[in-house]
Order: sequence, then C-alpha cells, then structure tokens
Amino acid sequence: MRTKKITAMFLALALTLCLCACGGQQKTEHDTFVFGDYVGNVDPASGAYAWVGMRTGVVESLFRFDENMNVQKNLVEDFSVSDDGMTWTIVLKKGITFQNGNVCDAEAVKASFERTCAMQARADGELKIASMEADGLTLKITTREPNPTLPNCMCDPYSGIVDVKSLDADGNATIGTGPFKLVEYVENERMELDAYDGYWQGKPASRHVTIRSISDLDASSLALQKGELDACYGLSYDARDLFDGVSGFKISQAATSRVYKIYFNHEHEFTGDPVFRKAVCMAVDRENYAAVLVNGAGTPTKSTFPAATAFGGDELAENVPDYDLEGARALLAENGYADADGDGIIEKNGTPVSLQIITYGRAGLPQSSQALASALKQLGIDASVEQLEATEERGSAGTYDLSVYAEITLPTGDPYSYMMNNYRTGGTQNYGKYSDPAVDALIDELAAEFDADRRAELARQIDTLVLAGNNVCNMYHLNMFIAMKDTVEGLVQSPVDYYHITYQTRVK
Repeated sequence: MRTKKITAMFLALALTLCLCACGGQQKTEHDTFVFGDYVGNVDPASGAYAWVGMRTGVVESLFRFDENMNVQKNLVEDFSVSDDGMTWTIVLKKGITFQNGNVCDAEAVKASFERTCAMQARADGELKIASMEADGLTLKITTREPNPTLPNCMCDPYSGIVDVKSLDADGNATIGTGPFKLVEYVENERMELDAYDGYWQGKPASRHVTIRSISDLDASSLALQKGELDACYGLSYDARDLFDGVSGFKISQAATSRVYKIYFNHEHEFTGDPVFRKAVCMAVDRENYAAVLVNGAGTPTKSTFPAATAFGGDELAENVPDYDLEGARALLAENGYADADGDGIIEKNGTPVSLQIITYGRAGLPQSSQALASALKQLGIDASVEQLEATEERGSAGTYDLSVYAEITLPTGDPYSYMMNNYRTGGTQNYGKYSDPAVDALIDELAAEFDADRRAELARQIDTLVLAGNNVCNMYHLNMFIAMKDTVEGLVQSPVDYYHITYQTRVK
C-alpha cells in the first residue's frame, strides 16, 4: 500500500515536471494578462461599432490612427488614388498571415470588405466601394463616387480584416491578423485569447490574455485592487482616485472625441418643438456635469467636436443657450407651457408634459440622466429615466423622448462619418429623425471634397446649423483612462477606443 502511494507521488511529480518542461499546458503567473473590458463579438461585421475585435488584438485594419488621430499605414506598404478620386491602389505588406496560417493577400482583404459591406449598412455607406480587383498583394478599389476619407474609414473597427474562409459554426468571423487568437467566448462574461506566434510584428509578450466583463464596475475596481485583474478599462470616474498616484498602480489617460449628449425624438409632440428643446438645453449644467459626474474627467462643450480640431469649439454654438433654469421656466411659460391644474406638472394644450429618458450603463451616463431628470422636474416636467443594456433598438423604433448617449464624434479622424450618420436625413445613427435639406446638401458636398481647409469649413457650417436649432444638446467631451498595475507594459489609452491589447502588452 505504501509502495503504491510513493509510486503515485513520483508519477504526479514526473507529470508536473513534464508539463512545465513542455511549456504549452501550464502558464506561469505572468504568462496570462487579465484585463477588465467590454466583452463581445469580435466580428467586425457584427454591429454598428464592432470595436471588440480590434481592442482585444484579434483583428487589425489596413490603416490605423496615431496618438494625434493622424492616419497611418498598418497592413499597407503603399497606396495611391487616381486623379479623378475614384480608384485607390493599395499594396499590402508581405508576410502577413491570419491566425490560422492563411496568407492575408489582396483576395482575402477583398473578401473581408465584401462580407462586411453586405452585412453592415454603415460600412457600405462610408466606404462607398463599387468594385474591387485583387492581384497578389495589390488591391484596386473603385468607389461609387469620389471618397476622400477612404483611408480614414479603413481605420474604423468595421474595416477590420478577417479570414472569410474560416467562419465559426454560427457564421461569425473570429480569425484576424492580430497578435491574439480567440479560443473561447462566454457571452457577457469573458473571452480567452492565445498568442499567435506568427504575428507579423513579432512574438506577443503575453502567452494568453483573459478579458473579463466589467458589467459590475464596483466589483471590477475591487478585482484590480486585489490583483485579480492586471488592468481595467471603463471603470467609474469615482474609481479613478483609487489608482491614480496610488502605490502599486498607474493610469494611462487621453483626451477623446467622445461626446456625452442628448438627442431628441423629433417625431414626438414636445421634443419636436424647437422652443421646448431649447428649454431642455437650458436645464443642462455642463460645468457641473463635467466636474462632478465624471470626477473632473469631462470638458464642458456645446459643440460636437473638440476645440483643438479645425472644426470644433463653442464659437460655433452661439445660439446654444447657457445653463439657466429660471430662463427655461420663463421660456416655457411664454410659449404656452403652464401648470393649469396646479398639480406641479406643466401642460401644453391640455396635455401634461411627460418625458421618457433612455440611457445605458457607460460611466457618467446614468448620473447625467438622473441630473437632467431632476432639473426637468424643477421645471414642472414629469421626467423618468430608463437604463437599458443598449439604446440603439429603442432609438430605431422611436419609443423614447430623450436619449442621453455617449458617442465618438471622430471615428475616422474626420467629421464626415459622424455628420453623415447622425445629421443627414435617414442616417444610420440619426435616431432622432432630424432632417434639414440645407444640412443634407452641405454633408453631400463634404462627402466629395478633397481639400482639407474646405472640409473644415463645411463641417463648421453643418455643426452651426444643427446646433442653432437645439436639435441635439452636447454636454461634455470625455477623457478616457485605463487603470493598471504599475508593472504593466504595452497598454496605453489612445484618443479613440479602438486600441487596447497589443503584441507588447504584458506584466513584467
């Protein structure tokens, strides 16, 4: 009996030594990088903002942004455009393969774009691809009309290149050219990624990456403090103080074009009234929201784009009112909104003014929504907040009055994408059903303009017209941050939300 026990011990020890020597089955403490982030489908064609694949290092695009939002070549060796602005010639870099070993050549890129454009209206509308020709590493793209922002659009996550030949059982594309391959996905819970040693920029520094969902922000903050996470993105702004300047931790922060805003349902009775929308805008305390609700990480704004850009700044929003509750109350009274029955709720033409505000869980949005509802109640408006997992479905259906929303205004580093999708009649993100023929005409002109100065001037004109009617209400731009252990390398917050995990990410 004793002999059997000793034999078993030696067998266990031998197995352990074998596994360690082989190296592929057991991971040391620093083999795995554990990151708190949003969990979702990595397929670039899976939704309006399919950025998960790019954030996790699974998928890459032909071009990418640098830290100043300038377009840089990524999977591309060279590119040019014809004199008529209709045909782009793109030469891919040699030696790039997908995570299954298949070559990423022009034919593979062509197939990837064809699939995404067929599945996603926003990609098709922005890329404007009429036809493509593939020859080895050379891809020729002819657009339906001159498209000066094609390289910009090819930085967007929907332009992530995937191996269409290797769809999973559900028809999702999970194989990209990035440093990490998706090996397990548990919806709303976690993602497991293995290093791809054939990655074109070099062997990844981490052998495995686990992405854990941050649906519970308090639990995520605690997990990082306890060492269960190596880093975390998307924490509440109150949690920033737990890691900034605290021993053992550090943060990486960057100013972004993400604007926290209110959009109005123009098809509803009250929010379709420009006077009423102006009164709502007067109830927004931008300075306080930016200073308190996101712990100082917001920059108050009336304009859509950051002031540092050639097409941003509050001088474009001269007709947007300041915070003024008394002025809002007077404006409503002057225009027939009054509490005739004394119940504390104002009416218009006998109808009580009741508003349904929808929002979702991104840090700062629920707080901004509640602050807005409180201010509106002071004006005699019956306002309630409904927090959803996502608001796009309700936005498309029009079953809301106001939506408090956060959105990147420069997803391609250029104003056209945002303006076309949000301001043009029928735009894919124009959930408020806003429509102005003058704005449509300017957006159409912007679409074909190659001159940078003229593009900036058109963008300024468009934003001025939209804001003058209080058709949306911008509140503040956001600084984003990643909190991490001070031993983390290769993880930097960028001005866009597209880039997190890279081949250099590791705990040293």
